[in-house]
Amino acid sequence: MQEDEFVAIALAAGQEVLRPPLLMDRGRALLYQVTVDNRLKLTVEPTRPKRGQSAFQTDLAVFEEVEADVQIPRVVLEFKKRLTTHDVLTYAAKARKHKQVYPYLRYGLIAAEIDTLPGRFFTHNEGLDFAVAAGSYRRQGLHSLFERLLQQEVDTSRRLESITFEKVAAHLYRSEVVLESGGSGVR
Repeated sequence: MQEDEFVAIALAAGQEVLRPPLLMDRGRALLYQVTVDNRLKLTVEPTRPKRGQSAFQTDLAVFEEVEADVQIPRVVLEFKKRLTTHDVLTYAAKARKHKQVYPYLRYGLIAAEIDTLPGRFFTHNEGLDFAVAAGSYRRQGLHSLFERLLQQEVDTSRRLESITFEKVAAHLYRSEVVLESGGSGVR
């Protein structure tokens, strides 16, 4: 399956399962830095990032409209046919850069033609929140995969936003690794 074809399938599935104020868009750019000039004026337009102007283009992204003409990114999905070491290193670095601007952003890789995640993903990943070996889901399971994944990642993004911008009293923090194999969750 071609990468563009798979992105189109994922976009259609995402558009089916997301409800306003959430929306999915293809090819949008997200800022990787926000700077000011020597007169302390922003050098970028934060609500309209443009590729090449302190912004990287994404394959698919879930946005939440938080007020008129303000859509914040919640989840980024980057697509590859397979996962190479270079892919993991590159996209992990992009994820870290984007998260400096959007600390609540969730970022992941979807590999269309592999059935399991290679060990190099776990060895080299330092910034990605999730990865999917989508070959194991084939076309039948993709819709339910994206429905579940997108909702979980949006929920996590909202929790991170709350931690970042609201006064949150916490008495415990823990992070959990979730691996799925054959449709069943393994923890």
